[in-house]
Amino acid sequence: MGNIQSNSGNTPITPRERKMYEQEYRQGAELFQNALQQYVKSDNVFQQKEFQGVMDKALSVLNETAQGLHRKALIDQNTKIEKDYAAFNNTPTDQRVIRQLEDDLNQAKKHIS
Repeated sequence: MGNIQSNSGNTPITPRERKMYEQEYRQGAELFQNALQQYVKSDNVFQQKEFQGVMDKALSVLNETAQGLHRKALIDQNTKIEKDYAAFNNTPTDQRVIRQLEDDLNQAKKHIS
């Protein structure tokens, strides 16, 4: 991940670039979900910090690829994910917040499917 350069300006992307961005986006969402699940299972503060770092990086990938794809729906979905992630960081044991974050990550992947 992170190999894709942002597409500055409004230059249309090629079908090949679009496919790469979509794959990168999907992988970022899956990585975020996996890190979230492992964070929730762990009771080790140091492990949780590592998983949180992975989630931070995955969120950056989601934002970069959504911008590269020029898709408002993905950008809007990322805003929801960021909001949920902020709530999760405030109360990481709140199951309702975790479920909402997972739901929004699943919705993000559906935008690509």
